[in-house]
Amino acid sequence: MRALLLLLLLLPYAQAADWPRFRGPNGVGVAESGAYPDTLDPAKAVWRTEIPLGKSSPAIAGDRIFLTGHCDETLLTFALDRGTGRLLWTKEAPTRRLEKLNRLNDEASATPVTDGQNVYVFFGGYGLLSYTRDGKERWRLPLGPFTNFHGMGASPVLADGKVLMVCDQDIDAHVLAVDAETGKIAWRADRPDMVHSFSTPTVYRPANGTPQLLVPGSYQLVSYAIADGHELWRRQGLTYQVKSVAVLEGDRLYFNGWAPGGEPDQRIELPTFPEALEQLDKNGDQRLSKDEVPQEWQPSSWDMQDLNKDGVFDAKDWQYYAQRRTSTNSTMALDLHGDRQADLAWQSQRNMPDVPGVLVYQGVLYLIKNGAILTTLNPEDGSLLSQGRVREALDNYYASPVAGDGKVYLASEKGLVTILDAGPTPRPRATVDFGEAIFATPALLDGRVYLRSQSHLYCFGTQSD
Repeated sequence: MRALLLLLLLLPYAQAADWPRFRGPNGVGVAESGAYPDTLDPAKAVWRTEIPLGKSSPAIAGDRIFLTGHCDETLLTFALDRGTGRLLWTKEAPTRRLEKLNRLNDEASATPVTDGQNVYVFFGGYGLLSYTRDGKERWRLPLGPFTNFHGMGASPVLADGKVLMVCDQDIDAHVLAVDAETGKIAWRADRPDMVHSFSTPTVYRPANGTPQLLVPGSYQLVSYAIADGHELWRRQGLTYQVKSVAVLEGDRLYFNGWAPGGEPDQRIELPTFPEALEQLDKNGDQRLSKDEVPQEWQPSSWDMQDLNKDGVFDAKDWQYYAQRRTSTNSTMALDLHGDRQADLAWQSQRNMPDVPGVLVYQGVLYLIKNGAILTTLNPEDGSLLSQGRVREALDNYYASPVAGDGKVYLASEKGLVTILDAGPTPRPRATVDFGEAIFATPALLDGRVYLRSQSHLYCFGTQSD
């Protein structure tokens, strides 16, 4: 009886956790729980709250919205009341470590994940932390320092009582599974053949097979058993540096990967490292310095390819750089077969986004690329449905598209938010200028849109709200 009463007390929170992680349930970016607004006019928001700086997206459970940020050199986790936007609590991370960041990245870029009762957050400058829904610290797990050239970017996910965190970096890349109750490491899967990437993983539960964590990385996607971390299968063919979240529909997985140097006209076949040494190693130290490599073979950023930052290329540095120059940027669909290796269903090189994930909604696959180039594909075979620019919102895009109620929401870097009628040839309903940057992906739940701009969190509903 006591167990039943406890379950009944916790049930509302568990049921309400409908947008519990980056890009909602399993990262698909779709919510059909209500009538969503046709426009997002900042002057007509249900509420607007000033919040600390940061680029994480909202995670929502019951009457709580969880976010991370930073202020006065402090890393912060905070919660707001979902109905009013009132700040409920703020907690500081124990310490803050400065790590190298791309100018587009942020100290608080990883989105929280929640099970309805607790929230779990990751900071590249600290590690993992867990709080109750009311802000009481449950545990802390310092991690790092990290060797990610652009700073860490993946968000944690929850599955089977574990917090799962991808720590892809230039040295010591790995996946961690942490017991959600205790904060103790349950298992660690090393990824020695990966370098810096930023993709949040996807959970796959085949009808006949092992529950899996699907982790895109350098040149390949790897499946790990959630129970113990052993590798089940891997699929080659990804690009060098992955950022997007994969989208799972049934047993088909959609993924977009773009990195500099992965375009067809930029491909170069470089010699093997022993061949390169024979041709170029003038001082005979069995490494290659920048002045020994011909200009036409030079990377756009030597430091990024120099994985251990010793100023020269060794065999591993050269191998990864050579692979990068022959890798392929693409949008792909993989057919999954439980514990067996996935098959490539189709692959397309049409207008791949850099950061935003694909959106698969009502039989259409959407891609939004910098320059406001919007492409729709048939998710069955990858064939082109439409292509054009969102003329009212010509800008760069880092937030991923989301959809619900027959509408697709796009948010640009400068704060231009466009609502489209979903379909093979999407029609813009409205574009609104928020006047400040937007990097966070919007959250959709019960007919309301929660949008984080540079310094505010907005809640929008329909006119009847």
